[in-house]
Amino acid sequence: MRLIGFIVILFTLNTATATEKPKLTILSHAYFANEFDKNSVNRHLNAVIKPALADEFDIDVEITNHARLLKRLSGNEASCTYNAIKTQNRSKAMIFSTIPTYMHVQRRLYALKSTLKSGSEPVSVTELLKSKASFGIVGSTSYRELDSIFADKKFNVATIYGENAFLQLSRLLFSKRIDYIVAYKQTLDVHIPAHELNQLTSRRIAEYPEFINGFFTCSKNTEGYRAMSLINDYMQKVEMAAYIKELHQQMNDPSDAEAMLEIYTNEYGILFQND
Repeated sequence: MRLIGFIVILFTLNTATATEKPKLTILSHAYFANEFDKNSVNRHLNAVIKPALADEFDIDVEITNHARLLKRLSGNEASCTYNAIKTQNRSKAMIFSTIPTYMHVQRRLYALKSTLKSGSEPVSVTELLKSKASFGIVGSTSYRELDSIFADKKFNVATIYGENAFLQLSRLLFSKRIDYIVAYKQTLDVHIPAHELNQLTSRRIAEYPEFINGFFTCSKNTEGYRAMSLINDYMQKVEMAAYIKELHQQMNDPSDAEAMLEIYTNEYGILFQND
C-alpha cells in the first residue's frame, strides 16, 4: 500500500509539472513618463497579449529602459515586446511579427523657433549636419535611415544613454547646447510642458518615409517562436482588426489614421468593419 501511495503522489507531481505554463516576460520601455508607460502596457496587455498568449504562457510584465529591453530581447530569456521598430541588426537577434501591431507617424525634426524656420517642405538632416549643425540622439534607439549619418565621426552628434534619455535631450535643446533633435510628437507631448512646446517648431525629415511600422517582437528561443506564432494568428482575428482601428484613430489625425488603415488593408489584408 505504501508503494502504491508513493506512485500516486509521484504521478500527481509529474502531472502538475507537465501542465505548468512556461513564463513569458512582456517588456515595455520606460521612454515616457511612468503613468503613460503603465497605461500603455495595460492597454496592449488586455487587448492583445492576454487574449493571444495567456492560455499557453504565464505572463509577467516589466517596464525597463530601452537599452536593457533590447539586450534582454537579444538574449536567452523568454521575452517579448510590442510596437518595436524593425532594423537589419535587430532582425539578426530577434523575431518580428508578420503584420505591424502599430503604425507610427514618422519622427520630425524639432528645434527652437529661433533656429528652425517653419514650413511645409521636408528638411534634410544630412545637409544640416554638413553645415555644422549639432544634434542630440538617444543612443539605445535606432533612427533607421539616419543611423549611418549620425554615426559619422565628422559630425557633431551628442549621444545620450540611461534612464529617460529623451528628457535629457530636451534639456540640452532648451539650454541651446544642441541645435536639433529628431523625435515623435507624442514623445514631446509627454516630456515637455506646453509653455516650452510653444517655443519649438518642427519640419518633416527628407530622409524618412511618411510612416514607420512597429512590430510585436520576441527573443529567438522556443518560447519566443511559439509566442510569435500565436500573435501572428491573433493578428488575423476581427477583434485585433477592431483594436488596430480604434488605436490608430485615437492616436492620430484623421487623415493620417485613414492612410494607415488603407496600408493595413492593401499590404497586409486586414479588413476593417464600418462603425
